[in-house]
Amino acid sequence: MNCYSKSREFYLLLAGVCGLLLLMAGCKPAPTQAITPTAVKLSTMTHTKEATSAATPTATASPHPTSSPSPAPTRLTSDLPLSHVSYRLPLTIRHVTENTAILFFELSHPSTGSVTLQPVNQTLPTITTAFGADNARHLLTIQGLRPATNYEIILSLEENGQLTQPSFQSRAWTPMQVRTRSEKQRFFRIGIIGDASFGDTATTALIEQMAQADLDFVLNLGDVVDETSYGVDPFESYAEKFFTPFEPLLHQMPVYTVPGNHDYDADMRYEGQPFYAYVFPPFSEDDPAADDESFTGQFALLPAGDLQILLLDAMTIFGLPGRDAQETWLAERLTDDNYRAVIPVFHVSPYSSSVVHPQDSAFTRAVWVPQFESAGSVPLVLSGHFHHYERLLVNDITYLVSGGGSSILYAAGPYLPESQIYTHQTHFVLLEINDDRLQMSAISVDGILLDEYSLVLDEIKE
Repeated sequence: MNCYSKSREFYLLLAGVCGLLLLMAGCKPAPTQAITPTAVKLSTMTHTKEATSAATPTATASPHPTSSPSPAPTRLTSDLPLSHVSYRLPLTIRHVTENTAILFFELSHPSTGSVTLQPVNQTLPTITTAFGADNARHLLTIQGLRPATNYEIILSLEENGQLTQPSFQSRAWTPMQVRTRSEKQRFFRIGIIGDASFGDTATTALIEQMAQADLDFVLNLGDVVDETSYGVDPFESYAEKFFTPFEPLLHQMPVYTVPGNHDYDADMRYEGQPFYAYVFPPFSEDDPAADDESFTGQFALLPAGDLQILLLDAMTIFGLPGRDAQETWLAERLTDDNYRAVIPVFHVSPYSSSVVHPQDSAFTRAVWVPQFESAGSVPLVLSGHFHHYERLLVNDITYLVSGGGSSILYAAGPYLPESQIYTHQTHFVLLEINDDRLQMSAISVDGILLDEYSLVLDEIKE
């Protein structure tokens, strides 16, 4: 009996009894042949990079240091010599606002150093935040930034009177830049990718397209890293399958993630917890997830003008901790009159025409869809889990399934009557938020426009 047959037999035996085990047992079929699109060709990206491996030992979280503008900005260069200290988790941009950037990294050894945000425009002040050698793991809140400003990010270590930089996989993790949001920003370009969990060349090609798309940030719809063997260092798996392929995006913007079922796999645990929680700590002290030590996923609010994007952990519906806290928080967010509309983002789509584990949709559909419909403020729901692209319309809510972030794709079973379009092609989605509409474009790994769709926001009940 092959892997997929076992998965189907397992679902038939246990569906409805233990949603979590049903979900975690899903096996992936061999890649399917992508269909030839009949659409407009936008561009072609063929360059790929080979993934390499990483590693090293441990640490604990550090407090938030304060930042202050330097009176006479000193221009640094990111072209510093490599240190003997390396990154266990490379420097990433966890969150950015008009005046703040939250940065996260972990070193192989506790070291003294600083992070400098240097405006590309040299007339503006440079801001430097120091960190000490009491910890190797740091979540730094850099304050006092100017809106709509490009900053170069330079992390330097102090070694024997010399400034150096940590290495990642025996090379420099530079250059890095970030752009702060504009004041009262209402137009956003957002990249969406799901199930990009294998570190394959198709994912790398998608990321390189996205890095050229002038995005504000990226939404990763879950299953960040998958198919890791028992005994493999999770730091190595993330270096190979996430940090390396996503590097062009991680060097310039936040990549916001939601956990998928494979992010809770037993072979991806560290110090008794899912490694996902170790790599993606809560990026705000106001994040409700930060107050619940039993909750290892993440739920958070991303304001986008007068819209709120909600990052949710769908795995709580399948029996994992944190469901009560998340449901209370979600109910508050859905009824917040300060926002015009709500876009929920989570892993397991409530609707799918996939031939692979279609029963999984029943869980999120039963719990969350009634809440979305009764709120009257949800125009769009973003999910993955099913390795294809599909757009469905159910009771005036558009459900977008974007799980084609790799070359491993799922064919369709019986098409749901609500399905508007289905294609099993490797792709990402560009979401543009304007004053009056949401514009979505699904783009294949070959740069082909697979689908284009617009939602008018004025039609949403307020």
